[in-house]
Amino acid sequence: MKLSIYILLYLMSSFCVAESLEINDKAPEFSLPLLEGTESVALSDYKGRVVYVDFWASWCVPCRRSFPFLSKLQAKYADKGFEVLAINLEQNPIDAKKFLVQHPVSYPVLKGDNSSIGQIYHIFAMPTGYLIGKNGKIRAKHLGFDAAQESYLDAMVDKLVSEF
Repeated sequence: MKLSIYILLYLMSSFCVAESLEINDKAPEFSLPLLEGTESVALSDYKGRVVYVDFWASWCVPCRRSFPFLSKLQAKYADKGFEVLAINLEQNPIDAKKFLVQHPVSYPVLKGDNSSIGQIYHIFAMPTGYLIGKNGKIRAKHLGFDAAQESYLDAMVDKLVSEF
C-alpha cells in the first residue's frame, strides 16, 4: 500500500512540476521519423511558415473527425505557407497505418511513440493541437476536436498566414 502511495505521489509531482506550454512561448524543436519510411522531419524545416502540430492516436474518436478537416485546411492554405504535421503517439505503428488507410492525408505523419515529444508538449488528451506562427511561437492550443472548432481554426490560420 505504501509503495502504491509513493508511486502515485511521484507521478502527480512529475505532472505538477512540468510547466505547460502557453500562447507566445517558443514552440519546442523536434525531429521525428516519418511513420512510413526512414526520413526524419524537424519543426525547423518549416521555419517562416505557419504550422499546425497535431498529436493523435488511432483509438481517438475525435481524431477521426479532425483528419478530414485538417486535410481540407492544409489544401486551402498550403500555397500561403501553411503546413500540418501529425504526430502519432501510440506504441503500435500498425494501428496508426491502418487508421491512415481509412483516413488518408497529404501532410507528413510522424512517429512519436519512442520519443519524449509527448512530455515536451505536455500531451494528456487526444487530439491536442498547437498552431505555431511564422516566428516559431505558439499562437493557439486546443484539446479535443469538434465541428465547432473548425471555423475558429480556419480563421486563425487565415490570420496567421497573412501576417508578415
